[in-house]
Amino acid sequence: METNKSGHKIFYADYTWPEIEGLDRKNVVLVLPTGSVEQHGPHLTLASDATQAEAFARLAALELTDAIVLPAIWYTTCLDTSNYPGTISLNPSLVVEMVCGIITSLYRNGFRKLVIANVHGAAKGVLETAVREFHARMASSDRQYNDDFFIHVHHVYMPAAQYLDSIAEGKDWGHACEMETSVDLYLNPERVNMDLAAEEYIPWKYGVPWYVGDMQAVDKTGIHGAANTATAEKGEKVVAAIVKGLVELLKGLGA
Repeated sequence: METNKSGHKIFYADYTWPEIEGLDRKNVVLVLPTGSVEQHGPHLTLASDATQAEAFARLAALELTDAIVLPAIWYTTCLDTSNYPGTISLNPSLVVEMVCGIITSLYRNGFRKLVIANVHGAAKGVLETAVREFHARMASSDRQYNDDFFIHVHHVYMPAAQYLDSIAEGKDWGHACEMETSVDLYLNPERVNMDLAAEEYIPWKYGVPWYVGDMQAVDKTGIHGAANTATAEKGEKVVAAIVKGLVELLKGLGA
């Protein structure tokens, strides 16, 4: 079993209940990786988001002394890509209920710090709504908002976006693109078929990027970016930048 710098196991599911009971649960920082089961072009597998989220969380936890990685959420909402074969999409309200239930269980177990490390862009609003829903439900008779559980939704690619823009070869990136493909080439090369990697971009309706719409209707491959420019060397740089940002966030919380 993998351990962090203090010798503690990094994966929540590897603990027994007495071991959980023995943790300093108010100060441990939990990391909840979130991804999707979703089309990622003809060259990447449906697991891309989820396996990347798990890897980023694991690599960050290995560098710290007090972070524990929860089992990942693989199923979220994928409305935009739901018409491609293979994508599994849940209704947003169901995702909110599931995530709120997870957070509530962690709270009742005595944990007070949680970072949701999200890779799946379409889950952004849903995850943030789930956090707000949890806090709303925890309102007491004398206080509408009880701030004794710190929860942050961290969209892992975003803090590194400026750096990623600087190394991008395509005119944009965002889905099954050169960045995600490069990361998979570095972390999971067996999951990549570069012979099928292509360059395609969503033609944004009315010039509005990342609106909610049917991606398949306007994007044949399911790619937004220049996936054909991806390399494992670029992936190593992307992973380093993302993990650095996550480590800095977790250290700030005392991990």
